[in-house]
Amino acid sequence: MTTNIAKLKSAKGAPPPADDAPDVIADDTRPEKVELRPLQVRIPRTVFEEFSERAGREFGFSHGAKKQLFLKMWETYKAQNM
Repeated sequence: MTTNIAKLKSAKGAPPPADDAPDVIADDTRPEKVELRPLQVRIPRTVFEEFSERAGREFGFSHGAKKQLFLKMWETYKAQNM
């Protein structure tokens, strides 16, 4: 979507009229939100670094990689023990 800046030149002191834009909040197609709870543990630095490295290699070196690795490990654990 591009902004029409020509509107800015003609409306001295007043904001430009709102463009017709879709209601992105009403059209939210994301899955239902799940309540999140923190899980905090203290582990040796070497284990943390190894876990972080593995998470980065498997899920990309970005925000949320360790969480994704933990959830994958949890699902694997449940599948083997239930």
